[in-house]
Order: sequence, then C-alpha cells, then structure tokens
Amino acid sequence: MTTNKREIGQENRTRALYVLARLGYATTRQLAFGVWGECTDSTRKMAGRLIRRLLQARLVVERRDDQNDERMVALTAAGAAELAHQDEGLPGGKPHARDWLRHAHAHRTASNSTYLAMASRLGSLEAGWTEIEIHNGRAPADLAKYRYKHDGLERAKVPDVLYDKDGQRVWVEVENTWRSAPDLAKMVAFLRELFRATPAPVQVVWFVVTVPGARTIGSRLRTALTHYDPTDGTPRQVRELDARILQQIRVLELDQEAFTLAIIPH
Repeated sequence: MTTNKREIGQENRTRALYVLARLGYATTRQLAFGVWGECTDSTRKMAGRLIRRLLQARLVVERRDDQNDERMVALTAAGAAELAHQDEGLPGGKPHARDWLRHAHAHRTASNSTYLAMASRLGSLEAGWTEIEIHNGRAPADLAKYRYKHDGLERAKVPDVLYDKDGQRVWVEVENTWRSAPDLAKMVAFLRELFRATPAPVQVVWFVVTVPGARTIGSRLRTALTHYDPTDGTPRQVRELDARILQQIRVLELDQEAFTLAIIPH
C-alpha cells in the first residue's frame, strides 16, 4: 500500500511539472484541475500540499496573484531539468520559468484556464498549444502568426490558444476585456481573411469570455457581419463569406472556478 501511495505521489509530481511546463505558470486552482481533472475543495488542498513539496524540493518558485489573492507557481531550473528527462522541456528552450511568473498577467492567466477547460471539454491536454507555447515557436507556423490586411496595412494576429484534435483546428480568442470599436473592426477583417481561404486553415473560432463586460462580443460580431437594407433598416445577409463566418464562430463563457465552458447564444 505504501508503495502505491509513493507511486501515486510521483505520478502527481510528474503531472504537475508537465502542466507547469505547458502553461508557463499556474495558479493553485489550475494545478488542481490539471493534475486531478477537477477543481474542488479536496483537489485544491491536495494541490496546496503538492506545491509545498515542490517548493521544498526547489522545483518551483511562487508568488501571489494580487488580483485573486491566489498562489501561483512556475518551474525553477531544477524543475525544468527534472521534466526534461521525460519531456522536451520548457517552450523556447528556456532554462526556467521564473520570468514568465514574474511577468504574469490577467490575460495569460485567463488563457491558461481556457486551455485547461478546452482540454477537458475536447478530451486531451496534449492536443493543442497554450499561449506560452504559441509565443515560443511550438505551434504550427501557419497559425502562430496569421497575416491579414486592414485599412491598407499588413497586420498579424496571434491566437491566445490553439487546439488541434483529429485534424480539427480551433482558434481561440480569450475575451477578458471589452473590445474597442477599432479592435473589433480589426477582428472582423481578420475573420474575413481567415475564412476566405478554401479550405480555411481552422474549422472554427472560439471567443471565450472570462469577464462579464465582454459577454456582448457575439452580438457585436453579428451586427458587424450583418448588412442592413438602407430603405427600412431590416437586416439582410448580402455576403456569402460573412454568412459563413457567422456559422464558424462560437461564443462561450468560462467558469473560472469549475473550468467549464457554456455557450452564449449570439
């Protein structure tokens, strides 16, 4: 029985190092969900105990998330070295993740939670790329920085999360703030360029809302992609491309406590 407990403990430790390498850093809740597949009082307590052991072994460093008053941890050089024996190590060949933890911000934290929720919903933690991995060259080059034109200028769009399972690619935009009108116009231009290709490089774009103020993104996109009859103001679709785009976007809301995604009609 003791041996089994030891083996389970080692498996949890290895899993935690893997999750931290994928995300760049993680909160206690994210680590609980990433290791045990659910975020409950019980798994959060287990995650807290696991973090203490990792700190004692000097495999991670920690800081507090001032916004949510929650512990966040990232791999040290020793943690990355232990993981490298079983995995390809940290994105970008980084020797440690201290800098990612030092510069942690709300959007990346929300993107990490989104990735975990997607992995749970779609069935695999391995079938995609986190924001850290995208920015450090692990995602497919044709999607890691997608080029398009807007207002006569060449622009580039980087996804917040990418998911690819059985050839079905999902581009994810994490909506953790209200988009300004100019930013929304850029998004529409990007979507038109993305889905103009046949076949499109992704099958669907998900807009994942993580704050209440961003819940209108779906209706705003529908308005931007719907054309109106100038005689009476009634909506009518006049562009086949825009109609197709509206079929290829999904708006979902992230529950950051349970790591679930619920569809928001648009």
